[in-house]
Amino acid sequence: MAARGVHFAITSEERDSLVACEGDEARIDFEKSVIEPRWDKSYLCETDKAWDAIHRSLGDFPPDTPEFYKSSFKDTPYALPEAHGSYPLKFCVLGGKRLIENEEWYFIRLIEPSEVVDIAVALNPIDRDWLHQKYFHHCKGAWPEYGEDDFAYTWEWFAYLREFFKRMAGNGRPVIFTADQ
Repeated sequence: MAARGVHFAITSEERDSLVACEGDEARIDFEKSVIEPRWDKSYLCETDKAWDAIHRSLGDFPPDTPEFYKSSFKDTPYALPEAHGSYPLKFCVLGGKRLIENEEWYFIRLIEPSEVVDIAVALNPIDRDWLHQKYFHHCKGAWPEYGEDDFAYTWEWFAYLREFFKRMAGNGRPVIFTADQ
């Protein structure tokens, strides 16, 4: 899997249809067949593979926990994605309402319009030094690429995401975050 993350600002009708879908497969199918093909760049933000480091940094994730869920295949430390940090920063990537029951292979998280506003306000003052400190504490031990080059990559994608939330704040659209793992 590519593990690339995308935030989509969706319409209220798309939100209602997505939430009304019964089961993980139906929701993933709706996202992939209705929301994703639209690919309107004015209403989306890609975070490539940096979404993981952004989430860990903003969500005060425990260091040395490479997995989000307990694996039945290996004995690796894990920490649930929504179990750490505080609102609204932890809602930026893997916060909000969990729309997929089994997130082993795919995420769809829903952020309501009022939460989008709160996130935009909270992201605005974050500077490179603040994120650098958070990254080097909370991402430690998560993956082999950890280090200055990966942080520079994370900072670049974070800047796009912060601008996205700033643009989406107050427009009344819910946002979903999607990623495969």
